[in-house]
Amino acid sequence: MANIRFGACLSGYQDLNDLNSIRQFAQRAEDLGFDSLWVTENVHGDSPALESLITLAVFASYTQRIKVGVSILLLPLRNAVNLAHMIATLDVLSGGRLILGVGVGGDAPDGYQAYGVGLNERAKRCDEALEVMTKLWTGRPVSIAGEYNNFADYTLGLRPLQKPHPPIWIGGGGSARVLHRATKWADGYIPVYVTPEECGRRFEQVTQYGQENGRDMHSFTKALHSHFCLASSAEEARRVAEDVLEERYHYKVSLKGVDSELFGTPNNIVGIIQDFVSVGVSHFVLDAACPGEEVLSQLEIIAREVLPNFR
Repeated sequence: MANIRFGACLSGYQDLNDLNSIRQFAQRAEDLGFDSLWVTENVHGDSPALESLITLAVFASYTQRIKVGVSILLLPLRNAVNLAHMIATLDVLSGGRLILGVGVGGDAPDGYQAYGVGLNERAKRCDEALEVMTKLWTGRPVSIAGEYNNFADYTLGLRPLQKPHPPIWIGGGGSARVLHRATKWADGYIPVYVTPEECGRRFEQVTQYGQENGRDMHSFTKALHSHFCLASSAEEARRVAEDVLEERYHYKVSLKGVDSELFGTPNNIVGIIQDFVSVGVSHFVLDAACPGEEVLSQLEIIAREVLPNFR
C-alpha cells in the first residue's frame, strides 16, 4: 500500500473570503502529510465558489512540495488556447506540481447558459479542447480546423514544466465515451459517488480500452473523489453531511445508500478506503462534508488515525 496517496479538497472550508484561512488550510494539509491539495469548480451562480485555477496559484504560493489540482475543471466552458497558456503558466510557477482534472460537468443548464455553451455541445467541446491543448503544449506550431477552434500555425509561447504536460485526469460517469476519453487524452480517471464494485468495473473497462489503444496502463492513475465526515456512527455522519452539502450547493442532497463516502469513525473510514484500494484506487481526494469550523480538526484526525494504515 506504499503508493496510496491522499489529497485534501478546499471546497468545504469555512471562509472562502478569507485569504488567511485558505493559506492556513493549504499549509496545514502539507504539514499533515497530505500528498495533494484540491479545489472543485462550481459555476452555479447562487453557490459561493472560488475560481479554481486562481485558487491553485494561491495554494502553490503558500506551499513547497504538495501537488495542486482541480477536481474537476469544466473544460467545455473554457477557451482552449487561453486555458493551455494558463495551465502552462501555473505548472511553471508551481514548480511542476499541477494535476489537471477535467470533465464536461453535470446536466444543470444554468451555468452553461451563462457561459454561452449548450449542454449538447459539452462532450464535443471537451474532446476538441483536449486535442488543442495537448498539441499546443508540444511547443510546435499548431493548426486546428475544428468545430469550436479554427486557427493556423499558432505556437504557444510557454510550455509546461512537466513533460509532455501536467497529468490530466478525466472526471465523470462510467459511459464508454468518458472512459475512451480518459485513455485517449489522459493520465488518470477520477469518478465520484460510486460503490467499490462499480468503481472496480469502471477501472477494468478503462484498462481494457487503454490496452486496445496501445496504452501502457501501469502508470495510469485510478483515483476517487469522496466526501468525508467524522462522527460516532456512519448514520450520524451522513445526516450531518447532507445538511452541509445542501447548504453549500443550495439543493436537496440525499446520501442514503451511497457507499462511496467516508463517513463515521476513523475505523469506519479505514475500512471503506480498504474496499476501494482493493479495486485499484491509488489516489483519494478527500472533500469535507463536515461543518466548516471542523474541517482542519477532522483532517488532523484523518492524518493521524487513517493515513498511516496505508503508508
